[in-house]
Amino acid sequence: MKRLCRMHDALTRTTFWAATLGVLYLTLVTAGEVFGRYVLSAPSDWAPDTASVAFGLITFLAVPYLTWKAGHASMDFVVSAVPLRLSVLMRRINFAIGFAACAVCAWVGGVEAARQISSGVMIVSVTPIPKWAVFVPMVYGLGSSALYFARHFANSFGSDTSGGKEGAGSWSGT
Repeated sequence: MKRLCRMHDALTRTTFWAATLGVLYLTLVTAGEVFGRYVLSAPSDWAPDTASVAFGLITFLAVPYLTWKAGHASMDFVVSAVPLRLSVLMRRINFAIGFAACAVCAWVGGVEAARQISSGVMIVSVTPIPKWAVFVPMVYGLGSSALYFARHFANSFGSDTSGGKEGAGSWSGT
């Protein structure tokens, strides 16, 4: 199990770096488009289309890392203020809800991505881009986040009661 978790973590690190490169791409394309439009008076038709797709890719390639490291915005003043036993219970409920929501969305997205691939559905834009190019990373991001919620949940029964604040703990392979 630890080997699978280490492989999951390695894939997550890799996709996070891919998201980072996506931010670089988005920055360069946007700057180039602004320069082309306002300085050269020659806007491109592909830059806005690929930029909007890049936003989706960046989001869903980065979200598993944020789920793994609990790097999301959190207003946990109530969870932090209650006794430890109740706090752990609240965190476990949160992990279970996070798992269920991400798993269901990944399932629905996977079914839709399969339909898009088989039908050849394209994004309605000037530049033809297959819709599955956004849906497949979305399914990956949500599915991987579901696994991290399950790992945090399982870890909450170990000696670490931080509720995943330090990553996925004993299941993290680190």
